[in-house]
Amino acid sequence: MLITMVFLYIVISAILIIVGGLKKSRTVLAALTILLWLSSLLSAFFVGWAWIERSYSENWAMYGVLFIALPLIVSNGILAVAGLIVASARGIERRKQVFQSLYLLLLFLAVQVVMGIWAA
Repeated sequence: MLITMVFLYIVISAILIIVGGLKKSRTVLAALTILLWLSSLLSAFFVGWAWIERSYSENWAMYGVLFIALPLIVSNGILAVAGLIVASARGIERRKQVFQSLYLLLLFLAVQVVMGIWAA
């Protein structure tokens, strides 16, 4: 069930990137950014949980990082970079807010990776 949900999430995000690029719509790319931020907050929950339980000898929370957070972090990173490339290549007007949000998202994902590694 998790694989189908992740596949559906990636397909919806890819459709938003394609539609936003073809129509040169900042609104569609902003919707993509909101979707990416919501899923990155979900992965941050599992990373934070692993960080809290890092002192235990049996760190079961790392399974959440490995099987839920890490695939979300990787897919969000790829989709964010694709959104940045499409927004810059298509010349979307007033794209500064979308760029800032996606750059902050990439920074947030990098922090999650570092905290996930330290929690191990």
